[in-house]
Amino acid sequence: MIPAAFDYHRPDTLDDALKLLKKYGDEAKVLSGGMSLLPMLKLRLASFAHLVDINRVPGLDYIKEEKGTLRIGAMTRQAALERSDLIRTKYPILADAVPLIADPLVRNRGTIGGNVANGDPGNDQPAIMLALGATFVARGSKERSIPAGQFYKGL
Repeated sequence: MIPAAFDYHRPDTLDDALKLLKKYGDEAKVLSGGMSLLPMLKLRLASFAHLVDINRVPGLDYIKEEKGTLRIGAMTRQAALERSDLIRTKYPILADAVPLIADPLVRNRGTIGGNVANGDPGNDQPAIMLALGATFVARGSKERSIPAGQFYKGL
């Protein structure tokens, strides 16, 4: 099935993406990996007026450790976790869990941020993040930290 029409936006910076999301509010959806959103569009289970594609926004794809805390960028692909020496050597539980997420196609295209933000209980990342006691950093007009246990209501 062909998705309903929408306006496509491809911002070059995080600030531009945030401005678009603020401007269009509930009429906008974010595209990162698209592993959940695109099938829903094709089946017309999701519709919106504006699609904000953040795939070219720099600075959202990283795996690093700062002051003993693992930090993973929202645009980091699932497969990048699988290939990361840092994950394999210092975070063995995550290293063991990642290869079990979906299939290689999903891991190669799907992003941590998309999987986490979608919050589908059938997805693997929400359960992994809850089990590891993750904290998410959300940014809009301000930045805030949200523990996974507070981010996922009703799980």
